[in-house]
Amino acid sequence: MYSKILFAVDDDEALDGAVPVVAALARIWGAEVSVLHVHRIDPNAVDGASRNLVTTVVERLQDAGVRAHGEIRLADHRDRVGPVIASMAAGTGADLVAIGSHGRSDLGALFLGSVSHDASGGLEAPVLVVRASCTAPAEPRTVLVGVDGSTASDEAVAEAADVAASFGARVVVVHVNQVMTAEGVAIVEPEEQGRAILRRAVATVEARGIDATAEMPVDHSAANGVVLAAERHHADLVVLGSRRPSHLDGLLMGSVAHEAIHRLHCPVLLARRVRTALTPAVPQGDPR
Repeated sequence: MYSKILFAVDDDEALDGAVPVVAALARIWGAEVSVLHVHRIDPNAVDGASRNLVTTVVERLQDAGVRAHGEIRLADHRDRVGPVIASMAAGTGADLVAIGSHGRSDLGALFLGSVSHDASGGLEAPVLVVRASCTAPAEPRTVLVGVDGSTASDEAVAEAADVAASFGARVVVVHVNQVMTAEGVAIVEPEEQGRAILRRAVATVEARGIDATAEMPVDHSAANGVVLAAERHHADLVVLGSRRPSHLDGLLMGSVAHEAIHRLHCPVLLARRVRTALTPAVPQGDPR
């Protein structure tokens, strides 16, 4: 499925959870991992701590049977890491970008809604975020995918099916029927419309010979509906669609994925980027 994984790392507690997950993915697909650390303390030199960090991660991956090598990129202390990661991903032909994040560092902020508006470039590849609080097993047995009937969620279903097929996992398809309020009146999506979205997604998964179940919770928040479903089903991985803008500053800001990443204790995979025209409303499940 993936052949080249770019693993962006920082020296924090998230590494302990992220390394086994990246190693498991790389092993199952025979992928090569490029470990990247963006060094910003001194733009004129690489310090020993940065070298040790990259070397340690590379060795841990190699000990797990993964082909891995490391690289340190220098950046001015005023620069954001987003464009550096995007450039590296494009330059290496990475088909998956993985990051371990505690959500406080500059690196973690890239995927948690704090990238500056002047960040340039964009990520086409899927993005896997593993929080420091991750308690899920490295090899997923239950994959949950959120759908809304959009092209982006179709891509998420395909990604979820591929991962599940690789690990022999089951898939739970969730469509949150989000309650909207207008002038004091609660509005919900017609049930049959939601059921049709679920049937199409389940058919795609089952066509791969994968066990799939579906549910349509009703919730005022799409993110809350996804998170609660993931907790009910003990999901080891959550996959969400992504209609990302060209700049990294919009990657997850104000999004379902933003909240899900903060609340879930399992990795979140943002499916391959889907370019669509801007619309007045953002459907539920869209991590824009």
